[in-house]
Amino acid sequence: MSLPEKWATPEDFATLFQYFWHRDFPIGQRATGARRTDWTIHTGIVVRNIADLMGLVTRFETGGRTDAVLRSTEGDEIAIEWEWEGVWGANELRKLKNYTVWSKVNKKGRLLKYAVLITYTHSPNIQKVYNHVLEEWEEARWPLLLILIDLEESKKFSSQKEFKNINVSLFHLNKRKSLRVAPAFPWKVNNTRWFLEATEGPTPRPEKESRRTTRTRRN
Repeated sequence: MSLPEKWATPEDFATLFQYFWHRDFPIGQRATGARRTDWTIHTGIVVRNIADLMGLVTRFETGGRTDAVLRSTEGDEIAIEWEWEGVWGANELRKLKNYTVWSKVNKKGRLLKYAVLITYTHSPNIQKVYNHVLEEWEEARWPLLLILIDLEESKKFSSQKEFKNINVSLFHLNKRKSLRVAPAFPWKVNNTRWFLEATEGPTPRPEKESRRTTRTRRN
């Protein structure tokens, strides 16, 4: 028995990724020390949290094939790769396209619901990435959800990269469909608590009354 068609859709994954990406963010406007390993760990945590809400199990580095796979009681559902260096020269797209699906009952011909690639690019290269992915994903057996974080070089951050937006697209049947674009930094999301803290500073906590004052009131 397969997962329901409308369960764990690419749109679901895109939405959950955005919210979990912003939660427990590794850096702030003052604490900018996150490096490549921190972003790799953060992405892994986001993926595991998404799987948990979808009722799926996360298997990391499954057989050395992919960074992670989300698995149901029947078998593999979503294969995922994340790559710091972008799509150029990497084999993540080929790994996702040629992924060998595991099934509990060894059903030949079982397909993934979709694959996911999470990666980065410089802002002027976004369209080049889309064109490259379209070419590489031709005749693929399942859709690809591309989560592309565009950036600029910056000395303000330890990673030397300043993220701009999360660009989410679905590639299927030789076409690209844009699903959403959102700020990559949580404090860039207007009217959220992160935005408020960035513009006004953290909300001060009320000072605790001294023990002496408390005793006086009791008397």
